[in-house]
Order: sequence, then C-alpha cells, then structure tokens
Amino acid sequence: MDERLLVASHIKPWSKSNNRERLDVNNGLLLCPNHDALFDKGHISFEKDGLLLISNSLDKYSKIFLNTNETMKIDLKVEQQKYMKWHRDNLFKIMNNTIINKLAIE
Repeated sequence: MDERLLVASHIKPWSKSNNRERLDVNNGLLLCPNHDALFDKGHISFEKDGLLLISNSLDKYSKIFLNTNETMKIDLKVEQQKYMKWHRDNLFKIMNNTIINKLAIE
C-alpha cells in the first residue's frame, strides 16, 4: 500500500483524549480514507489481534462497496491496545447497540 494515500487517524478521538493522549504516537493509525471514515464513526474497529470488526450497521452491499471484510487485519503494537480497547468499548459498541436497539423498536 502506498503510504501517501493513507490518512493519520486518532484511535481515541482528540475530543475525548487528554493532552498526553492527544500527543501519544500510540494513539494513532494509518488507514485508507474509506476505512478512516468508518473507524471514526464507529462502523469498524479492530480486535486485540488486529482483525477487523464490522458493525452490523453496514449491509452486505456497503461492505463490498467500502472494501471491508472480516479477514482484514492490521498490525497493532502493545502500546496501542488501551486506545483500541477504548474505541471498541465506546465508539464501536455504541454504534452496534444503537442499531440493535433501533431494530428492536421497529
């Protein structure tokens, strides 16, 4: 992958981070623009081992169009784990719970 095409993204968003976390290089990822947007909105996250998690908010056509599948994997450093756990527990979990609750109402 050509790194010039990647976007630097905070794992724990700037608005939710303290000053130390904002400047911590371990609170960052390089993602393609599609995956960066999905990650920032909580539609995707990553397991501890780096495997891609995909929210149930994305239908099968969106997954294909946005090039997301459960076999995708990134390398995560140990130092990034606390930030990725925060992302899974807060942004990703909320997105999944919102969709699940909305479906239960309908």
